[in-house]
Amino acid sequence: MTNQILNSPRRVTSIDALRGFTMFWIIGGDRIMRSLPELSNNFIFTTLDQQLRHVEWIGFHFYDLIFPMFLFLIGVVQPFSIESRIRKGAKKYDLYKHIFLRSVTMFVLGLIYYGIKDPNLKTLGYYGVLQLLAVGYFFSSLILVNTKVKGILYWAFGIIILYSLSLKFIPVPGFGAGNLTPEGNFSNYIGSLASDVLSPKFRKLFTPYILSPISTGLLGILAGYWIQKDNSPLIKVKGLIFGGTILIFCSMVLSLWIPVIKNLWSGSFVLLTAGISSVLLGIFYWIIDVKGYSRWAFFFIVIGLNPITIYFLARIIDFRAIVTFFLLPLIPYLGKFESFIMACGITLMHWLVVYWLYKRKIFIKL
Repeated sequence: MTNQILNSPRRVTSIDALRGFTMFWIIGGDRIMRSLPELSNNFIFTTLDQQLRHVEWIGFHFYDLIFPMFLFLIGVVQPFSIESRIRKGAKKYDLYKHIFLRSVTMFVLGLIYYGIKDPNLKTLGYYGVLQLLAVGYFFSSLILVNTKVKGILYWAFGIIILYSLSLKFIPVPGFGAGNLTPEGNFSNYIGSLASDVLSPKFRKLFTPYILSPISTGLLGILAGYWIQKDNSPLIKVKGLIFGGTILIFCSMVLSLWIPVIKNLWSGSFVLLTAGISSVLLGIFYWIIDVKGYSRWAFFFIVIGLNPITIYFLARIIDFRAIVTFFLLPLIPYLGKFESFIMACGITLMHWLVVYWLYKRKIFIKL
């Protein structure tokens, strides 16, 4: 917990804003968009509703971007974090200790997050959002500490290539090589072997799938290094947008061979989500940090300064019950607006909690 976070001279406000924008869709923005077709079943509302739902297998919707973009942004801040610790006298051992403790904390919090509503250790899964964040952060940070920019680039694309080759050319019994169905892909096969030897709750932790979040984090680190460089702000903006566009193009090319599949975190999915994240970061950076237009983003900045806190509180506190209590006398009169107003109310309740923390300069960091 720190009260100094807002006063950091090198703090990039656009990163907080984009992180908050990402979390907004998790804490209620998705519900708001999904409620729109109940107001009017027009093309725009049904499209927004569709985009705020995960693709079943092959393809991409906006909602599929949320998790990888959060991991990408974790990578973006890593060069700043490491540099700050080195300036304060941290040695490699200290950096390793920090990376290890932060990773373990994220992993354990992931267990607690799912254990809150399912305390049965026999069924509690050792993989989830926070666990995958922990794994991606741990290995990408170790690579950051031990290599330079060129090495990070090699690692990021090397993992993508290695994973893509394994999906395409390693045969799976009963399905052959290159099968990218949910049942017949190589990653699922390795997961089934892990389930047989260990337990189903270990499944994703021992599949090639786990490699891709590392690449996402590494591409975020490269974006962070670019922002750190002693270039003009406009050059930084152009670099983020151009680099992101190149990644999107590479994803389109690779998708002809390995489709965009979120549930496999395929190489084309890594490139697409990192590319979009980089473009969005460039836009946010230009508007907020270069042009100085930050008031519009205050709503997102407040969320972005306490993302893990609000993620956890959404699991612990029944915000729907609270909003229902206040709206109870009005519900019979809301009609088709009930779901929309309820979704807006739940989102507002989440925001008011982190706003209360913001006003008291309470920022909970892992």
